[in-house]
Formats: sequence, C-alpha cells, structure tokens
Amino acid sequence: MSTDWPTDNKFLRGPFTPWTQENEAYDLEVDGEIPADLAGALFRVTSNPRFQPRNTDRYHWWEGDGMVCGIYLRDGRAAYRTRWVDTDSMKIEVQAGEAVYSGFVNGGTPGRLPDGAPPAKNVANTHVGVFDDRLLVYYEGGLPHAMDPETLKTIGTYDFHGGIDVLCTAHYKIDPDSGDMLFFAATGPTITWYRADVKTAGIIDSHSFDIGVPVLMHDFAVSDNYAIFFVTPAHFRFDLIAQGRPGVVWDESGLDHGTQIVLMDRRTHQVTWHEVGGQFANTHFFNAYEQDGELIVDGHRITRLGNPVERLGTPLDSHTWFPPALPYRWRVDLATGRATEEMISGIAGEFPKINDACTGRPHRYGYFVTTRGLADDTMSDGLARHDYLLDSTTVVEGPPGLTSPGEPVFVARESARSEDDGYLLSLWWNRATGLSELLIHDAADLRRTPLARVKLPSRVPFGFHGSWADHQTLDRAVAACRNAE
Repeated sequence: MSTDWPTDNKFLRGPFTPWTQENEAYDLEVDGEIPADLAGALFRVTSNPRFQPRNTDRYHWWEGDGMVCGIYLRDGRAAYRTRWVDTDSMKIEVQAGEAVYSGFVNGGTPGRLPDGAPPAKNVANTHVGVFDDRLLVYYEGGLPHAMDPETLKTIGTYDFHGGIDVLCTAHYKIDPDSGDMLFFAATGPTITWYRADVKTAGIIDSHSFDIGVPVLMHDFAVSDNYAIFFVTPAHFRFDLIAQGRPGVVWDESGLDHGTQIVLMDRRTHQVTWHEVGGQFANTHFFNAYEQDGELIVDGHRITRLGNPVERLGTPLDSHTWFPPALPYRWRVDLATGRATEEMISGIAGEFPKINDACTGRPHRYGYFVTTRGLADDTMSDGLARHDYLLDSTTVVEGPPGLTSPGEPVFVARESARSEDDGYLLSLWWNRATGLSELLIHDAADLRRTPLARVKLPSRVPFGFHGSWADHQTLDRAVAACRNAE
C-alpha cells in the first residue's frame, strides 16, 4: 500500500514512494522464461520509511527503514516475500505510532525518546546477504541484524560471535579463494579492518589505524594483498547529528593535498598513503587488482557528496549535493607510490558490480545503472555493461514503461565457461502500475528485452544493495534456522 504524505521531496515520490505493507505471493506472473538453472534467492533491502518522517523537507533516501525483499526462483517459477527488519529502534516508533527519530543526513527535529530507547536509530537498510547460515542486514550506523532467510523473521543483532562491538560497513567482500568475509568499521577517524572465517564466522584478523578525519567511509576495495580505502572531503559527523544538524558534510579544509588513497597490506597491516590530488569522493567500487607492479582500482567518482560545511545552518537540498557520478580508474605504482586517475566512461551511473568470482583479480566486465538524464521522478534510467578490454560501454533501457533500475546482481550460469557467462538480475519501477518487476538479462548479450520479466505484487522502493544466494547456500541456511528453533 502506498503512502500519500504531503511532500514534493523526490526521495518520497515516484520509485521511492514508501510501501507500508509486508507482502508474500507465489507463482508470480512471468513474461518470458526464467532460466532453468537459475535456482536460489535474490535478496534486496530497501529504504522504506514506515512512518511519515518528522521533517519531510529534509528527509534523505539514506534514512528510510529497512524492509527486506526475497525473490525465490526455482524450476522456472518465482515466489516473493517482504518483511520489515524489526530493530529495537523500529519497535519504539511502532509503539508510538509515529516517527520518533530525526534524520541524520540533513538534520531535523527529534521527538521525545522513552526511557530505555536506543539513542540513535538503526535503519538496517543498506545491504543484505547470507553468511554464517543467516541472512544478515547491514547499516553502517549500528550492528547488522540477522533474519531467517525463508520467513524473513528478524532474529536480532549480529556481532560475528562477539567479534565486533558497535558497527561495521555494509560493503563486505567475499574472498574468492577462502570464502572468508572481508570488511571494516569506520568510527570517526578510526578504520578497523576485519576478516571473518567462513566456517566459524569468528574474526580471525583485525587491525585499526587512524586516517585523521571522520570520512564517510561507505565502500572499499580489496586486491590479493591490499585493502583499499579513499580519504575524501565527505565526512560523517556524529557530533552534528546529536545537535539535529546535518551529519553528512562536505569539508575540504581537512585535506590539504586533496583526496588520498590509503592502502593496508593484508599480510603485514602496514599502511601507506598515496595522493591523488583534487577534491572528490568515491561512491562505490567495481573491483581492484594487482598487475605488472601496479594496483588498479575501478569505481565511480563524484564531485561532491554532502552539505557544504559552511552551509550547515541552511543546508542545501539533497539533490543539489548528490550529483551523478562517473566511472573512473585509479592506479598506484607499487614501487614509487605514485597515484593517478583517468575517466573510463562519460556515461554517468552508479551501483557498479562485477562477477564476484573476480574479486581482487583482473576483471574484464563491469555492470552498473545509468544516471544519464534523470527525469523528475527517477533515480536511474538504464542498465550498462562496460568492457574494459574493448573500452566500450553498452547501455540498454527498460521495456516500455519500466525505468529506475536498481543495482544489478550478477549470477553465473551453472558450469559457466567465461567471466560474463551468466545473468543480471535487477529490479525496475513500472510507472503505469506503480509496482516493481524483476528483470533477468543475459549478461553476455545485454538487450532491452530481457529473458524474463517477473511481476511483483508490490513496489520495492528504490534502495541500495542486494545479493544472490544459490539454492545450496539457501537450503543450508534455511535448514540451520529450522534446527535452531
């Protein structure tokens, strides 16, 4: 069910419009044919305010409540389920029947917190994936939450069996050799690197270091030997959030030499700094790898991210400080330390993805959604595949009526023979129905007409990230949850 809140804030309209009901459905309508070897579940977490925000004019997309969507595919058929992530802070608002917590991006006016309520809201809305036989939902302002991968019932917060204490990034990487999870936590100017064992989910490696400024450290990259972090003018200020002021701040004063690349050697924990120059921020990374004495990092680059520090009293509109990003490549000469950058494509876009089997290794293909010429009611407008070998980008729009695709997820075919031998799964918004559809494309032959259009019974408000769990991973996780009951 849609909301009809009185606001012209783009992040509460069109494909972002909140959907206030949990849903489930079976044998969904399909145009085309779901590939027979596509068996498992696509999990997406969406930013979906359960109650009207306290300050609709300042509300930002990053602040919506987490609702997880599971699309289960098997034998050419599809089932669907959505559930709220039942956090302690959401329980406070459900009991009050209204929003209590204010926004953290552009500031706002908080309500009165009852005794014992969490001091800050865990919106649990950024990323979701199966690890340790649980479906884990991530948000960088608090601990992840565990859910049952079949029922989507919230189990509670998750701390890697006592291995982390406050928060961790939403952007984990899975080591393709070991299956271990690689991730980090950013608390103020301190970065802590973690490695979690795939068999026990215990933390088997960690290291903390100081970067000097409280960077909004959302994503990172890994190669065989390095963890890669960008120190940029985009800052996250807990102190300002506590005052009801904008907490996502663009402040160039702390970086005398501009943006820097920080490398942590995964073997020795040695940290080195490399100046790129210029004041910019990264948004998300495709991948990183080492080749011929160089570290190569591919990702998206944005000219500004956050309210200018001099405008905190009269913050800019979110759409002003959140411009489109462009694909870039950064290189670090591992002998001299010299860092350089170059634009890879002039096609603006976001949410870069690869075949995850290439994580930390050379990749040929990258996929992303385009943000070329946005309409008043859209966030994205096409799906792109970049071929790094041929230096070419293929872009397709959706079938008639479909737009605003979310982050594509690559799923390899069974017995895949090449890097791009697989499928791209993405959610699109249907303007006519107001609902969402899952489109399944051939990753090696990107065309406007997909292999299959799966009609969903509700709208999945435009969100951030998601992942695929194959049927073996999913079945094992479901069985573990049943045994634990």
